[in-house]
Amino acid sequence: MALSTGTSTRTASASSSSLHGQDRKPLTARQQEVFNFIKERIQESNRPPTLREIGTRFNITSTNGVRSILHALAKKNYIERSPKLSRGIDLPEMERDLENSRSNSLEVPILGRVAAGTPILAVENLEGTVVVDRDFLMRQENVFALKVQGDSMKDAGILNGDLLFARQQSNADRGQIVVALLGEETTVKYFYPEGNYVRLQPANDAYGPIIVGKEITDFSVLGRVIGIMRNYH
Repeated sequence: MALSTGTSTRTASASSSSLHGQDRKPLTARQQEVFNFIKERIQESNRPPTLREIGTRFNITSTNGVRSILHALAKKNYIERSPKLSRGIDLPEMERDLENSRSNSLEVPILGRVAAGTPILAVENLEGTVVVDRDFLMRQENVFALKVQGDSMKDAGILNGDLLFARQQSNADRGQIVVALLGEETTVKYFYPEGNYVRLQPANDAYGPIIVGKEITDFSVLGRVIGIMRNYH
């Protein structure tokens, strides 16, 4: 799905970076090349290179020569090593960045489907989950997702097949887009309270509004729409 987290990249040679509270010392040109290679391999394959792979990449014929460079990288706090393992190289900075990314993410439940057209049966079963950046959801809590079917909200930028995110709440301000429950059916529409009734207004001239009078007791607002995720083919 098309979602960019905009993760920033920090240069490995920055002397201000630190691991375990210790300042890093500058690397030599060869040390920097080896460090960059290790980092690239972990990013590409999720595992570090072996001593032999490092030696082959940089034409270092002796494994002791590779060990010497790795020892220098560890001493300068760029890597951590488990010398007895073939791939015993860890990059704590990357692990820390991954942990920070996870802490800034939210796993959102995908509940049934919502119609952007004629309301459909609201099935409150969990279809799965999606992990999104909290900033994408404006750091809102109590968020659920629904898959959109239909085109009655197309002029509001909500299209068939979109994944819609809504914050759970039982009311909304006039003109906000809501997920509403009417009987056993759900729909997404603009919310307009009009005195003795509520008008659920589509964003497509091919559809008319849904009028909900006060006598209808099985109507409720499930949430306010706060975001849309779209998968481009």
